[in-house]
Amino acid sequence: MKVLGIVGSPRKNGTTDMVVQKVLEGAAESGAETETIYINDLNFKGCQGCGFCNVMPECKIKDEMTGVYTKIEEADGFVFGSPIYFFQFSGQMRLFLDRCYALVDADLKPRIPVGKKAMMVRSQGDPEKASYENVSDEFAEVLKTFLGMEIKDGLVVAGFDLPRDVVKDTELLEEAKQAGLHLMD
Repeated sequence: MKVLGIVGSPRKNGTTDMVVQKVLEGAAESGAETETIYINDLNFKGCQGCGFCNVMPECKIKDEMTGVYTKIEEADGFVFGSPIYFFQFSGQMRLFLDRCYALVDADLKPRIPVGKKAMMVRSQGDPEKASYENVSDEFAEVLKTFLGMEIKDGLVVAGFDLPRDVVKDTELLEEAKQAGLHLMD
């Protein structure tokens, strides 16, 4: 069993990353092999809208996303984490998700095995957890509809501006770990 953490924050060890790592810790305790991909560290271009992947089962662009596609295909579960910037997930996460278009065929059916488990970690400075629900809902709909993933409950990390603040919230970190323990249920 493999669980892949995909972090859309440019800050390693930031709030988003810390919570994603806690989820992965729980997944590892349940027996999963875990790995983290930091989108900001990848060298890749955005989708060029060329349509190549509509006729061929791959993306025309050969960059670091090529290896990520293989990891996505091999993984059984995912923890997607992103902060909210200007009312949306980070640009890194959007760019990544756009390139996942190569994982669907011309009929918009998944090229990867369906039924993979996925959850999202959304972090935001706004303390009102419901403020950006639509962002998580839209992201989940893409994962479900186009990639055939089963969406598990997500985590909203609200009201933390600095990573040192989230480490003090032991209840939230325990909730994250429990989410990881049960991700593959």
